Amino acid sequence: MKDRSEVRNTLFSISHAWKKLLQPRFIELGLTLGQGQPRILASLLQQENVTQRELADACHLEAATLSRVLDHMEKADLVNRQRAPDCRRSWQITLTEKGRSTAREVQRSFDEADDKIWSGFSENEMEQLLNGLERIYQNLREL
Repeated sequence: MKDRSEVRNTLFSISHAWKKLLQPRFIELGLTLGQGQPRILASLLQQENVTQRELADACHLEAATLSRVLDHMEKADLVNRQRAPDCRRSWQITLTEKGRSTAREVQRSFDEADDKIWSGFSENEMEQLLNGLERIYQNLREL
């Protein structure tokens, strides 16, 4: 049986390798990983015209953090924020043309990374790993 610290260290190593793989491409696109911009763009590519709260939940970001990031993304002409027609306190987020183009590049980069990550894994191995990671996530959410 492996020591639990080995699993923790492997998760840290995976996170570091993931950033090292994707960061140069995202910098080239004018994005930063630490702010969650790639994740925000990929999420909006899947479902546009969402509220700021829905986007925060989908991207696992605090509302205040997302608001600051959206300020930067709006200035970079990647997203638009408009008042939601049914609620004056709510904002709806959409991609600009530049944002949609950048989001497609982000998605392409994620797909290429996925190809590298899952190389050699069977569908069953992927499912087992996902089940284990979901259990870890659920345990962390209970804290």
